[in-house]
Parts: sequence; structure tokens; C-alpha cells
Amino acid sequence: MPKQLELIKSACFGHFLDVRDMVLSGQLCHHILLRECHVKNADDNATSLWYHVGNGLIRFSPVEFYLVSRLAFAEYSESTSELFKRKNSRLRRIYFQDSKVKVKMVVDWFRNLGPNNKISDDDVVKLALIFFLEMTLVGKDDRTTILYWALELVDDLEAFNKFLWGSFIYARTFNSLSTCLHGREDKFKIKFTDDKLEENVDGPVRQKGEKYNVYGFLTAIQV
Repeated sequence: MPKQLELIKSACFGHFLDVRDMVLSGQLCHHILLRECHVKNADDNATSLWYHVGNGLIRFSPVEFYLVSRLAFAEYSESTSELFKRKNSRLRRIYFQDSKVKVKMVVDWFRNLGPNNKISDDDVVKLALIFFLEMTLVGKDDRTTILYWALELVDDLEAFNKFLWGSFIYARTFNSLSTCLHGREDKFKIKFTDDKLEENVDGPVRQKGEKYNVYGFLTAIQV
């Protein structure tokens, strides 16, 4: 509906509507992660990741993340920690009967939303923002529980739009990228013995049975 589209366009995630194709390449991200390296004397090592790609180094930091996402960055205020503790919300009570809300339930809610529904445009937009947050920016498995505090926050669109989503999503993405392969890198690399590929390597990138999960806005690292 035109009103819903306008509301989404004016929201903090509205600029993503201008992206024609936002396809995540898991294989590309995987190969980048295998090339993580440590850069001596870098002032931002605590908040950045470095990768040796080709003949050069590429950095993943809040600067690069902002250039891709255009989401707000700043220091959290004391009230933010209290916000993260909130679990009750009008939207949860009305549309999910105060149950344990999984990401898949939000997905199914939209799938079952018929054209003649009586739900207000505001509520459809609010849940659409939660859908995009969980599925694209936070990058959760659809079997996990949603961010209840975000479901409460979105009921106040002005507050939701002012929230420091760049800081929040970068922190989650950085933490996931920096730990997902910790101590396991060699299990995903091609091994050679006397210039021959070892037979116990399954496929070009990992040994049989090895896998890992990465969460966050991974599109930012492949752009």
C-alpha cells in the first residue's frame, strides 16, 4: 500500500529500498574470513578486522560498515542498557499472544497477511521493520527468538528511528566475524602434501562435517 511504503521509506532502514539486489555470497564471505590477519601497530585493532586479499589489505571497521549501511553510530547512553532488558510490548501481546516469538513466526505472520486484512498500516510497517532487522541486519536463524526490546521500541517509531542501529549491528557483526573461526581456520583450508591435495579434504574449502555460523549484516563485508 502507498501509505505503508511511504512510512517505510521515511524510517531508519528506508534507504535500503534503493538497493536493487542485496545478495549475500556465503562462499565469498567464507574466503574473506579465511584471510584474516593481524596488522601490527594498527590503532583500531580492538574494533577492526583486517584481511589479506590479493596483494593488499582490506579493513572492516565501523568506518567501512557505516559507508555501506548508513546506519547511525555513537556511544550508547546509560538508558540503552535498560532498554535491552525490556520484553513486554503491545505488538507481542496483540499479534503473538505474549508467546515466545521466534523469527519464523514473524515471517509466517507476513505470509498469512491477506490483502483484505484489518491491521493498521502503522502496525504492518512496525512489524516489517522488525522483519528486516532480524532477517537482514541481525542475520538470525529463523528458529531463534526475536529481540523483544526492539519489538517494544518499534511501537514508538520516532525512538526506533533514532536508535543507534549502526553501533548495535556492527558490534554483533564484529563479534561474530571475530570468533566464528577462532582456532578452527586450518580445518577449512585446502591442505597440500608434496604439492598434492590431501585426500581427507572434502571439497575445496572444508573438511567433512565442519561448519560454522556467522551472524550480523554480512553484506557489509563483501561489498
